[in-house]
Amino acid sequence: MKIILFRHGEKQKIDSILVSDKQSVRLTDSGINQVEKLGYVLKDRFPPLINSQTIYSSFYARSIQSGEIVKSILNINKLEPVDEFGEFNAYSNYQNPKEFRDQLQSYAMQHPDWISPETNNSLNKTIFTFLEKIKQIAQKDKTKYILISTHGGMVRNTVYSLEPKFRPTDDLIGPAKIHEAGYTILNFDGQNFSLDQFDIHDFLD
Repeated sequence: MKIILFRHGEKQKIDSILVSDKQSVRLTDSGINQVEKLGYVLKDRFPPLINSQTIYSSFYARSIQSGEIVKSILNINKLEPVDEFGEFNAYSNYQNPKEFRDQLQSYAMQHPDWISPETNNSLNKTIFTFLEKIKQIAQKDKTKYILISTHGGMVRNTVYSLEPKFRPTDDLIGPAKIHEAGYTILNFDGQNFSLDQFDIHDFLD
């Protein structure tokens, strides 16, 4: 079985300090265009996705919007938001300066077992929960492909945990990014995950 994870498209920028507002951010026009390109590429490269039953998504608005665009292009029956497919943040207090929040996030990625006092969560725990939820879905779904609209941080840190050779050095792991609307493929053998392809974005160039 193949698990196709894709990052949402470019998101709008907001100045709000409310977590709910951060989660409600939608795509820019450029982000919509990116995801439309992704949808047609997935349609061409993975025909079994056409007319499939379900596309899964983070509950964040930008991921749902990205998922709905791909769902329409592939004529997928339904979109199902999943709490476990959301972003990993080591902070919850947006009143703190951005520099402080970025430092906290970088520290959490450099020390993946560290539990943030703000969120009572660690990066490794988040990745474990993410993969366990995919495993639950895969064991019920039994299809060739599972398609998930999620976040760049979740994708890349999951890949780093599976294939440490892709992990940047500590000084670079915080600001490291993968491409908006790029996709990554994991293999799942019923028990374990392995990396197939990482951050495919040739259609965006």
